Amino acid sequence: MDQLAPELVDHLCLFLDKPSLCSFRLTCRAFGVIAEEHLFRDFEFRLYPDHHRLYQLEQLAARPSIASRLRCVSFESGIQLEYADYRYWQAGVYHDKQNAWERSLVGATRDEYTQFHERLQARFTTDLARRYDLYRWHLDQQAASMAESRVRNILMRIMGTLKQSSPRLRLKLIMAEPQIRLEELEAFDPEQYASDKPYDPDPRRRVANRRQHCLDHFINFLQAAKLAGCEVADLTAIDIPQQLLSVGTIHGSQVLDETFQELKKLHMKISSFPHSDWLSRSGTGEIYFGGRNLAARRLRMLLNHPSELEHLDLEFPAGLEAEYSFDLFDRTNIDRFPRLWLPHLKSLRLCLFRCTWPDLAALLDGGKNLNALVMKDCRLETGSLIDLLEHLRKKRLRRVQLLGTWYVDEDCGEWHSHSEEDFTSCFAANSYEGPYAHTGMRSKIEGFINGKGECPLPRWTTEDDPPQLWENESDTSWHFIPGQPHH
Repeated sequence: MDQLAPELVDHLCLFLDKPSLCSFRLTCRAFGVIAEEHLFRDFEFRLYPDHHRLYQLEQLAARPSIASRLRCVSFESGIQLEYADYRYWQAGVYHDKQNAWERSLVGATRDEYTQFHERLQARFTTDLARRYDLYRWHLDQQAASMAESRVRNILMRIMGTLKQSSPRLRLKLIMAEPQIRLEELEAFDPEQYASDKPYDPDPRRRVANRRQHCLDHFINFLQAAKLAGCEVADLTAIDIPQQLLSVGTIHGSQVLDETFQELKKLHMKISSFPHSDWLSRSGTGEIYFGGRNLAARRLRMLLNHPSELEHLDLEFPAGLEAEYSFDLFDRTNIDRFPRLWLPHLKSLRLCLFRCTWPDLAALLDGGKNLNALVMKDCRLETGSLIDLLEHLRKKRLRRVQLLGTWYVDEDCGEWHSHSEEDFTSCFAANSYEGPYAHTGMRSKIEGFINGKGECPLPRWTTEDDPPQLWENESDTSWHFIPGQPHH
């Protein structure tokens, strides 16, 4: 087999998926070298609070042929839900297993159905509840161990090695609840992972420690990259807790300041830690001071740190969009807190925000070098959407997209802008007949913004009834729904 032409083998690899490529590489050494390029091309390594995963990253860094193809290193951490007891987990696993089995079969007989449930129920043995509690404690111990400074030093050494093979690494932070698979729990040996630390009986302290460890993971990861000399120019933060922005320690604040200084591209989706009954009773974890959101104010300050920020993508947390939007759009103290980051931007994407029309217009006018603009899910408190469309037409940007739901107070209703992928999920989709309108209202509006033709939407006047006209002109791509916001 190794006598085949390398060009032919390379062409065959184009038609193989990831699992097949892994098996294909094991057939012979020649195939392993050729398939390696396809398997690891522009790949992302995801690190978890797990020492075995850290060891895998260390082994990867020791292989320059693979490390040179690495483009992104991400750290995924999170906290276990305090109410996720064994019955809660069992119900979720049972539901997922049943759905996967039903999707894999068509027309299963009653005997097959009964046999499947008997086998699945047999896997939930009598000692599994105890193993589940021990495994959750094991995850807590792993998270605590990965938050130590010695792990940060190991990460720094690994990142330094990776920098030599791939100097332009992208960094990514992800907060997600740790998932426990049934197969992992069945293979878990409590004695093998026995710890000298006794089980903590205080639930409030356990919840607080989980939150702190999650923050330490992200801070140590960023600091390790900085100490290793990596150029942190591209940072992605998905569902990042807002508590990270308002971290109270001087060390954490300094790490964030240094990280933001070199950024050229930032994609941040802000979230929050899950609600905790234990911590809410004690009054800890507050991020407000003087009625202001400290995380929102801190974000505004951090955005002023980079001098070369060119691409910004922000999504504010649901329910807190007003607090973050105030610090982003407010012009009351613009002389004291100028938006230094705005004039350098080449592309801007905002999602889930609310503002007045004058504040939004001032923000758009401040982006002198903007070429691309994407705005999604907005509450426009003053002005009409027609004002925004006419303003964007004057800007003459290369690429403009208005997506999602726009509730405009002055228009007394909400506008929906849909793509072909998401228009069927709209609650008003059944009001419009036919497939997605590729050349419909949205296409006309985008053409108007780009300087083609006149505005297809009439302004509100005392003589006419624009809401009725807006509804009549609506289609599957863009439609108007009068009344209060629909949630």
